[in-house]
Amino acid sequence: MNHAMLLRRARLVIAVAIVTVAKPVAAAVVDEEVFDIAKRYTVKVRTQVELPFYGDKKGTHIGAGFVVDRKRGWILTNAHVAARSPSQISVSFLGGQFLPAKKVYVDPFVDLAVLEIERSARPKRLAVAELDCGALPAIGHAVGAFGHPWELSFTGTRGIISGITAKFAGQIEMLQTDAPINPGNSGGPLISLKSGKVVGINTASRKRSQNTNFAVPMDQACRVLELIRAGRDPSPPNLGVAFLQDDDESNRLVVARTYAQDGTLELRVGDIVRGVEGTNGNGDVGNKGQLIQRLRGRLDDAVLRVSRDDTDVTVRGRLAPAESMTARRGVYASGILFAAMPWRDLDQVVSSALALMVHHVDRGSPGDAQRIHVMDLLLAIDGESVTTLDALYERLAAAQSAGREVHLKLIRVGDIEDSLFTYVERPLGVQNLKHVGGQ
Repeated sequence: MNHAMLLRRARLVIAVAIVTVAKPVAAAVVDEEVFDIAKRYTVKVRTQVELPFYGDKKGTHIGAGFVVDRKRGWILTNAHVAARSPSQISVSFLGGQFLPAKKVYVDPFVDLAVLEIERSARPKRLAVAELDCGALPAIGHAVGAFGHPWELSFTGTRGIISGITAKFAGQIEMLQTDAPINPGNSGGPLISLKSGKVVGINTASRKRSQNTNFAVPMDQACRVLELIRAGRDPSPPNLGVAFLQDDDESNRLVVARTYAQDGTLELRVGDIVRGVEGTNGNGDVGNKGQLIQRLRGRLDDAVLRVSRDDTDVTVRGRLAPAESMTARRGVYASGILFAAMPWRDLDQVVSSALALMVHHVDRGSPGDAQRIHVMDLLLAIDGESVTTLDALYERLAAAQSAGREVHLKLIRVGDIEDSLFTYVERPLGVQNLKHVGGQ
């Protein structure tokens, strides 16, 4: 072999070696850049809740969020970070002080919320996250989760998209990832390590599972932002139906029971909802989350494709929006927060009109002393049925003014073998009466 040939082979070996070594180095640089940029648009969210509605917790907690609109000072986060109860919210950027923020929108179905930094406190220059509002990332797609796990501020973790599932949390479609998501990560960005765009909102982890975590897909958040910017209501619909649980993951949305009122969208038991007309693409749906998403902004004239008795039909009608989370109301007295009862199926087992429920009881309060429990349902006060918050406040105000006790009759899930429910009557001195919420 002559000298020239040996020289060419040596050059080839060196070139291959350089390429082999360079690949992982380049990938590491890209990941570092993605997280470095995320530091600039990610915030720490501090939320204080004094009186929580059912599902929230009293106290102060820390989560994450990320800037999505420079002009409006908007931040995207989780609903459970912002709280679906009255709360005080502040946000801080890397190395900065906490700034006051307010709720623009809190979703009652998907775990997302939009916050706004108050104009007077808004930094002059805000870095904005680039959102991927297109197709969901495929299994195996490399992603990074950014946030403040266990209050380790502005921390990044790495993984892949493991799947897309609607198996949990009321058939809400979620991204599944093995990128670690821990308390403090909630509300932060899940970022594509290929494009640098945000593909999801870090939301939850599966208890007692090492690598099973979930994020709200960005396409859901993008639709909400699109509608708010256009001055339209982004609320999901109150569907007026319950669907069969899809334990076999067959992607069939089958109506199990209807609650719809006259004049609304009239679905029947056994209907299989196939899709929504008037959406981008074919509008097909295979779970409740997809149906909710496609109906946003179309509540006044909803058109569904339905299979009914083996025949394809079109169902058309209007839908009421779900309850506004920022307009929720309650009545507080003697350490007890009463608000609307959130379940609609109890009429199958209880004949009485049940409209109000105990959402919270302060420890050490008169209500706590009388052993009144969260989830107790209010049947009557002094023997008379009370089904509205206004009527409840009126009765309690009269008792407080007269300095007398009231007797609450309550119903709760039973703890004895022969009864589904237990009936309880407790005396209560009325003090510190006030309205809660209703912003």
